[in-house]
Amino acid sequence: MWKRTARRRATTLPNLQTLFAQVFDPSIEDDEAACLLWIGTAPEAIPTVAVLQAQLAGWATIPPDIVDRLVRDQQAATPPTPLQQWAHQLLHNAGERRPDCT
Repeated sequence: MWKRTARRRATTLPNLQTLFAQVFDPSIEDDEAACLLWIGTAPEAIPTVAVLQAQLAGWATIPPDIVDRLVRDQQAATPPTPLQQWAHQLLHNAGERRPDCT
């Protein structure tokens, strides 16, 4: 079970070659105000499930079935297309990053 929240998100963002996670306080209805942690917002910020788990330490524990799914997603990922590489470079050079909740 994930600590701190009934609402949780963890997934891969293959075009950005990163995983991300968000941790919410379930007692706060507004998602923006309830966000306690938002990690993996930059390209290549969290390259593996192990790194994701380490960064979530103290915040949340990813259930084994979700860990398995994330690992399978990463293993099945195909290399970025030329268009995805271009978009990645464009986003990376833009310097705009979504603010973390912390």
